[in-house]
Amino acid sequence: MIRNPYRAKRRTVLTGASAAAALGAASACGDDGGPAGTADDPIELSFEWWGNEDRAEITQQAVDLFQEKNEGIKIQTNFADFPEYWESMTTRMASQDLPDVFQMDYSRLRQFGGNGMLLPLDGVVDTSDFMEGFLDTGYVGDELLAVPIAGNTLGMLYRADWFDAAGVSLEAGYSWDDYHEYIKTVTADLGEDGKWGGGDYAGQYHFMELWLRQQGGSFYTDDGTALNFDKGQLTEWWSKTEELNSGGHVAPIDVTTQWEEDGMVLDAIGSEITWDNFLPWLAPTIEENGGTPALAAPPTSDPSNLGLYLKPSMQFVIAANTPNADPAGKLIDFMLTDPEAIKILGTNRGVPATNVGRENVEIDDISQQVLDYEASVEQYLTTPPPAPPAATGAIESKFGEVYEQVLYGELPVADAVDTFFTEAETLLQAEQ
Repeated sequence: MIRNPYRAKRRTVLTGASAAAALGAASACGDDGGPAGTADDPIELSFEWWGNEDRAEITQQAVDLFQEKNEGIKIQTNFADFPEYWESMTTRMASQDLPDVFQMDYSRLRQFGGNGMLLPLDGVVDTSDFMEGFLDTGYVGDELLAVPIAGNTLGMLYRADWFDAAGVSLEAGYSWDDYHEYIKTVTADLGEDGKWGGGDYAGQYHFMELWLRQQGGSFYTDDGTALNFDKGQLTEWWSKTEELNSGGHVAPIDVTTQWEEDGMVLDAIGSEITWDNFLPWLAPTIEENGGTPALAAPPTSDPSNLGLYLKPSMQFVIAANTPNADPAGKLIDFMLTDPEAIKILGTNRGVPATNVGRENVEIDDISQQVLDYEASVEQYLTTPPPAPPAATGAIESKFGEVYEQVLYGELPVADAVDTFFTEAETLLQAEQ
């Protein structure tokens, strides 16, 4: 079971109702009647994101540079770890108290954009320099509501030193059953308590989506109103790792639920399916542990179809009720296309989504691994699915919660499947 690598404590500069009160009247008017500002009487914008303190430091440096170049605009910044960030944003969406500019997750775009909370960005943000096809992921219906910051795709992150020592190599096209055998082999070769060749992946809905796409399917229908698989398929998915768990080949649930860091960071597991842009986060600690991190294609049901697509690792959006749309768009343009800002931000959020970003970003060895991996699977990348339904966040959480009950022996797989379908269908119907 993988853990989210963003583990920073919240650092608040301006949040909640106080942000709304402070920013509600913070606009001035120029000669053309639009929002303007001066060094003595600046426009104030709120800008928020998720991430750790390293991300906060470099983002603040880029924001400071923006303010130096735009003296009439002042930015109030705030960040939090991933779970707390979305708890806050969901609450603030209900009270229409969103930041002017904030970081969006693709899986939550329809949730925020489908109810008028986000500003259409055509004519507000420069969209001329994004990589081909990438901008399509920002649409909900026919409105462009988000622009991608960077891209990522799923891959297999593994300890090359452990796999090599066990005589295991990962070549594109290996099957899910092959991967199970690889885990068993590496776990046995390690022969050490507290170390396993991999973890249980079946509780992550993104990985089931990958498996479904490899068979020509999808997790949701195109219109996002229903699940696009049946109970038999979920039963098969949630049964896939039963032997790995019963044989002690993967880290058990009573261990992984105690982890406060990713299992690979803890030097406990040798492989996991994850987003490739997590490598720069995880690799330094893996290397400190004496390991050699590497990326390979994930297992597949069909060697000619890996089920992969390039999706935005993160997006920028603007709140629909911002009084300062043009300055907000100017901030986004700066973060994505200013060469100095690009060098400051690097690949912390992934490899940039704009052409100028890729031309100016400084690529270190770890980021180069990500680029090399994406080049190696480029022929397999297919069209991204439509933005998922608004209930996706709740469905994703429920998917993991119900499967956890299976691992604890609290629910048989058949009952867990029934429970998930009931819960998911209720959530989907509630938004229609």
